[in-house]
Amino acid sequence: MDRSLSTKRTGVTLPIPREAVKLPTGRELEIKFKTDAAGLKLALRSELLATYAADAPRRTLRSVYFDTPAGDLRKQRMVLRVRKVRGTHFMGLKWARPLAEGPFSRSEMEVRVPSLDPNITLFGEEIAAELSRVIEGRSLEQKFETQIKRRLRCLNLERSMIEVAFDEGFVVVGDRRQPLTEVELELKAGEEAALYELAVRLADALPMRLEIMSKAERGFMLAADDRPLPVRAAALQFPTDATLDDAVEMVIASALAQFVANWPALAETHHRESIHQMRVALRRLHTALVFFDRFLPCAEFGIFRAEAKRVASALAPARNWDAFRELVEDGPLTRYAQEGESFEALLTTVEERRLAAYAIAQEVINDPSTTRFVLNLRAFLARRAWRSALSGAELLRLTEPARLFARETLERLHKRALKRGRQLSQKAPEERHKVRIALKHIRYAAEFFSFFFGGARPYIRAVAQLQDGLGAFNDVASATYLLRDVEAAAGPQAAKATGIILGWCGRGMVITDDNLRKAWKSFTRARPFWR
Repeated sequence: MDRSLSTKRTGVTLPIPREAVKLPTGRELEIKFKTDAAGLKLALRSELLATYAADAPRRTLRSVYFDTPAGDLRKQRMVLRVRKVRGTHFMGLKWARPLAEGPFSRSEMEVRVPSLDPNITLFGEEIAAELSRVIEGRSLEQKFETQIKRRLRCLNLERSMIEVAFDEGFVVVGDRRQPLTEVELELKAGEEAALYELAVRLADALPMRLEIMSKAERGFMLAADDRPLPVRAAALQFPTDATLDDAVEMVIASALAQFVANWPALAETHHRESIHQMRVALRRLHTALVFFDRFLPCAEFGIFRAEAKRVASALAPARNWDAFRELVEDGPLTRYAQEGESFEALLTTVEERRLAAYAIAQEVINDPSTTRFVLNLRAFLARRAWRSALSGAELLRLTEPARLFARETLERLHKRALKRGRQLSQKAPEERHKVRIALKHIRYAAEFFSFFFGGARPYIRAVAQLQDGLGAFNDVASATYLLRDVEAAAGPQAAKATGIILGWCGRGMVITDDNLRKAWKSFTRARPFWR
C-alpha cells in the first residue's frame, strides 16, 4: 500500500469543528519554506532544484478567497478560493486533514469555472450539499486576495515526482499588502519520504526556514486582524482495527504536529502558552518514543528522543520566566506587586531575562537543526522505518491490535507511578521529580490511548491534579532559584520584593505538601479505566 495516499483518519490538535465535515479526500502534501528575494535567487540556482527541462514561463496568479460574513468556512477549517491564471478561472476547495497526518497535509479539489465568482454547485452534488450545510444559506463574500508571480519546475527523482514553486507576491486586504516570498515543494507522485528528504537538504543548503502557515491562513488573519493561537493536544481517533504498527505512527505524528503547530504563535505573538504547549508536545513525543522503544527496539527512536529533549531544554528558560511572572503578576502575590517600586525594579529585570530567553527559543525553532529534526522524523514515519530494525517475534508484534499494547503499557506505567509515589510528602525534591516524570508518562499514555477504553476522564483528572501539585512545588523551588539570578542585577531597590517572594515561597512549600497528600490519595483511589 502506498502510505503517502493513506486516508486513515486520526485525532487533531486544533479545535474540532462543531460537526465533522464529510468530503471525499484528495490529498495535497506540500512543504513550504519562507525566504527573501536573495534566498529565492539562490533557490532558483541551486543544483538541488535543477532540472534538465527549461523553466515554465513565470505566471501571474490572482487568487480571491471567499467566506460568509460570519466566517463559517474558516470555522470548519475550510478554504474556498477562485484563481485566475492566463485568463482561465479555477475554483479550489481545501480543507484540513487531521494534524496527526502531519502539518504538511491537506485535502483539496479544483474545478474550472467561468469567472472569479464562486459557484459551489460546480463541485458536484455531494460537495455542494456539504458546503451548503456549512454556510446555511448565507452569502459568500470576498475576504482577501493573493497576487503571486510563480515559476514552476518538476523534479523527477528516483522514487518520486516533486513540483517546485518559486513564489513572490502579496496578500492583499483592501489597501493593506503583506509581502511573501516562498519556495513550495509538492509531492505529485511517488514516495512521501523523498519529499521530506529533499526538504532536509534544502534547509541545510539555503537560507530558508519552514513556513507552517498557509497563504490562506495569513490572509484570513490579516483580514480579521487576528494572530495565531497556541494549539493544545486533542484525543486521538484510531481506526477500529488499528494495529501496534499504526499506533506508532499516529501517536508520534500527533505529538510532532502539535509541536510544529505552535511555531506561528511563538513567532507572531510570543504568547506564553505557545512555549508551554511546545514543551508539552515535546514531552508527549519523548514519552511515546520511550515506551515504543521498550517494546520495539530501534536506534532511531533514541536519536529522535535526544533531539526532542534538546529542543525542550532550550525552551525551558522561557517557560520558567513565564511561570515566575505569572506567580508575581497573576497569582497570589498580585496585591504586593501593585504596591511599590521594589516590585517594579524586580519585574523590570525579570522581563529582560524573559525576553532574552524568548529570543533564544525563537533562534532554536528557526535553526536548521530543528527543521531537520521535524522533517527527518516525518520521513521516518512515512517509511515506517522501525520495521527494518525488528525481526522475528518483535516484527510479528506490529500486527497485534493496538488496544492490547495500550492496556499493557498503561498497566506498567500505573504500577511504576504507584511505586515511586509511596510516602510522597516525605520525599526529597529529587525523588519528587522522579514521581513527576512517572506521572507525566502515565498521563500522556492515558491521553494517547483513551480512545480504546471508556471512562478515562476521572483517572486522567486525578493524575493531572497530582501533577499540578508537584508542579506547584517545582514552581516554588524554581522561583527561589530565579530570584538568586536576578537579585544582584535588580539592585537594592528590589530587596523588599525579593523578601516578600521568598517568604511566600516558604509558606507555599507547607501548603503544597498538604495538597500533595490529598492529591495522592485521590490518585490511588482512581479506577484504572483500561482494566
